[in-house]
Amino acid sequence: MKKLIIILLAAVFAACAGDEDVQSKYSGYTARFNYSPVATCPSLQRACTGMGEFCIIDRPADPQQRIRVRDNHGNAPDWINPTALQSYTSIVLGIGGALIIGLPNLAEMGADVPAVICFDGICPNCYTDNHINKQVSLKDGQATCAACKRIYDLNSQGIVTSGQGGHTLYRYAAGFNGTGVYVSNN
Repeated sequence: MKKLIIILLAAVFAACAGDEDVQSKYSGYTARFNYSPVATCPSLQRACTGMGEFCIIDRPADPQQRIRVRDNHGNAPDWINPTALQSYTSIVLGIGGALIIGLPNLAEMGADVPAVICFDGICPNCYTDNHINKQVSLKDGQATCAACKRIYDLNSQGIVTSGQGGHTLYRYAAGFNGTGVYVSNN
């Protein structure tokens, strides 16, 4: 009986350790963004349906309180007008006010096909090390921090690929159902 209890406790602790690994995949910071139909925003549509395509969503100072969506190729931005259902207060664009959404060209380990992912638009190393919000810039599947010069690969789960090592980009739970995209953390 004593041996059975020890085995059961070991199994419970192993299961808990497994959950901790899954939990650490996503940031504990708050992010909320829902938009449908994505077909009305070309940059967001490409990011949700084109492998290796990403966009950055932010809300610059704008009297109409619109949301700006820029692709990773430097094209002119698209603008989203918040609706009554998607009010100004229900949108939380991560820590620094920007989200990166896209469809990586590599599937995540354990997955058969790539799925839409979302990262925070700030450099996690500048935020962790110096407590400053430094928004990254996008170009061709990479996010670059002008302050610390790190480059993050968006197609490889936001890992640092150039510059001093460090944290991967903060990630949020996201999905795309064919017409709408959602980001929801906390």
